[in-house]
Amino acid sequence: MTFGMTAVLPIEAEVVPPPVPAPTVLPLKEMKSGAPEWSLALYPAHLALASCPGSQPYVIVREEVMKSAVLMDFPPVFALTKPIKSNFTIGSEAAATLADWIGKPVLARYHLMRRYGLVLPAAILWMFGSMPLPGDAETGVKAVEFDPLGLTLGLLLAASWAWAKLRPQPVLFLVDSLWFLGMGAHLVTQVLADRSKGWLILLPLLVWMVFTGVKNFLRFRGTKIP
Repeated sequence: MTFGMTAVLPIEAEVVPPPVPAPTVLPLKEMKSGAPEWSLALYPAHLALASCPGSQPYVIVREEVMKSAVLMDFPPVFALTKPIKSNFTIGSEAAATLADWIGKPVLARYHLMRRYGLVLPAAILWMFGSMPLPGDAETGVKAVEFDPLGLTLGLLLAASWAWAKLRPQPVLFLVDSLWFLGMGAHLVTQVLADRSKGWLILLPLLVWMVFTGVKNFLRFRGTKIP
């Protein structure tokens, strides 16, 4: 006698997706008198900016960060041009958390391109300032001699600007810092040699560029800039 046999199918266990971690939420303060506090939630692919709990947030995709949504270093400010146009103060710890979310490659590229937006005008200014100028005996204006070192420094800075455009690298922060340091010393030497003291107005800017360049080099060295 033959007995029928019933096949026993394996019971598939229900796959439970892993829980989605709660986003980090940072407090922001709009830079307006009497403005309420805002919150900025950090998700893997976007930011969510809300004016109060439960309100519809403004979504800022990662591709727009450091373009229309910029984290400034000093003082720490989160500046937006879209989806809304406003500036927000942000605490130092919150700014560091947001900077980690943005990532060093994106930050390094932003700071390098912004810095080299100032470098080319400085190079052009120095090249023109190195050209000889005639004097005027009647008014007592002395002639300005050709400055080959100044022209060379201007050409070198223009070359580093082209380097930054073609192959951006963190070492460029240090390269132009050394340039600004050399130019500051050259400027002081020229003024001591009877050149117009009006050129000294550029000295604080040169010192600031040296300081920020070394700071950014130490911050971003080893970072691959896209």
